[in-house]
Amino acid sequence: MKPDDCVFHLLTRSAKMATRCWKQAVEELGVTAVQAKVMNFLWVYGESGVSELGELSALDGATLTGVLDRLELMGMVVRKPDGQDRRSVRVCLSDQGRATGEAIHDAMVPSNEAFLAQLSEQEVQTLKALLKRIG
Repeated sequence: MKPDDCVFHLLTRSAKMATRCWKQAVEELGVTAVQAKVMNFLWVYGESGVSELGELSALDGATLTGVLDRLELMGMVVRKPDGQDRRSVRVCLSDQGRATGEAIHDAMVPSNEAFLAQLSEQEVQTLKALLKRIG
């Protein structure tokens, strides 16, 4: 099979291009692409448990812990004990994090549009539906 016929190659190449586009969209906000993704989930869904945030962001525990450590040092997130389960931690955006989270969220639409500009609206909807089905 030629690489251009291999779905794994095509998805990897597309993901790298998407990550590069997203990185450029958020770098002026002082966060990485992965940090921006986590912050956007917190901005959209609000306070979250670490395991829930890991599922939403598709990050493993070790990676998410490192991201949250750096965001906490930057003053973007706050960790606090879960009132229902002493073993668990809840994460929320700080005041600074909410402002940055809003800017991240606002950057998402134009960034998505720029990345998908070569596709028609119908193709974009089809792509999203297919990616949701396999992911």
